[in-house]
Amino acid sequence: MLKRSSPHVHTQFCDGQSTAEEMVRSAIAHGFVSLGFSSHALQDFDLDYALDGEGERQYIDEVSRLQKRHAGDLRIWRGMERDSLSIARREPFEYVIASVHYVACPDGSVFPVDGDAGMVRDRVQAFYGGEGLRLAQDYYRLLGEYISAYQPDIIGHFDLVMKNNRDGRLFDASSPAYVKAATDAMDAAITGCSLMEVNTGAIARSGAREPYPSHPLLSYWRSIGGEVILSSDCHLARDITAGYETGEAAIRKAGYQKAAFLGRRDELFEWCRL
Repeated sequence: MLKRSSPHVHTQFCDGQSTAEEMVRSAIAHGFVSLGFSSHALQDFDLDYALDGEGERQYIDEVSRLQKRHAGDLRIWRGMERDSLSIARREPFEYVIASVHYVACPDGSVFPVDGDAGMVRDRVQAFYGGEGLRLAQDYYRLLGEYISAYQPDIIGHFDLVMKNNRDGRLFDASSPAYVKAATDAMDAAITGCSLMEVNTGAIARSGAREPYPSHPLLSYWRSIGGEVILSSDCHLARDITAGYETGEAAIRKAGYQKAAFLGRRDELFEWCRL
C-alpha cells in the first residue's frame, strides 16, 4: 500500500471549498505522512479560479505558517499548480505541478477544456467545426510543448480533455488519431519531466470511473520510462483520499512496482514499493 500523501490539493485561496488548516487536519486524521498545497498559480484572467497577486502573498504566508505549526505532525510542502498561461514565478515555491486547462481560439479568447460541458460543446462547434478530436489534438500539442519547455516537478491530470468526453460525446478516445495525439504529447513531455500524477479528483467530483490518465495512456507512460505519483486533486477536506483505492489499482494494473510520494523530510520525493 502506498504511503498516505498528496501533492495536489486546493483550498479557498483558489477554487477549493476548505481552508488550508482544514485540509491539514484532514490529512492528519487520514494518517498522511506529507501534504502538498498546490493552489492554481498567479494569472491575469479568470481570477475566480486562480490566485491574483495579493492572493499569492497570502497563500505563501499561510502555508509557511502551517509548515511551522504542524512540523511535528506531517511534512507540508508549498507548491503551485501552474497553467501554461500562468504568469507565476517559480522561486517562491518548493515544487510545481504543470497543467494545461485552457486552449486558445482563433478570435484570441481562451476557454477551459474542463469547464462547463455545454460551453465546451459550443466552443467545439464554433471553432473546431464540431470536431472534438481537433480540440483534443490542440490540447495535447500544447501540453507536450509546455511540459517539455517548462520542466516542472510533476505533470498534472494529463488527459484532462477527457472530462467532458463521457460516452464519447466529443471524440472517440480509442481512435488512432486521438491515441497518437496523446502519446506524441507524452513523448514530448517526458523530455521535460518524468513524473506524472495519477489524479483521482474526477472520481469524487464528477463521478468518473477511473483516474487521469486512462489505463492505455498510463501503460504507455510506463513503457517509455515515465514514473507516477498518486494525488487526490481534492477541493474539499473530507475528500482528501477519495478514489485512492481505484488510483492505486490503476497504477498496479499499468505494471508499476513503485510510486513516488512527497518526502517526509528535506527530499521532495520518496518512493514506495507496491
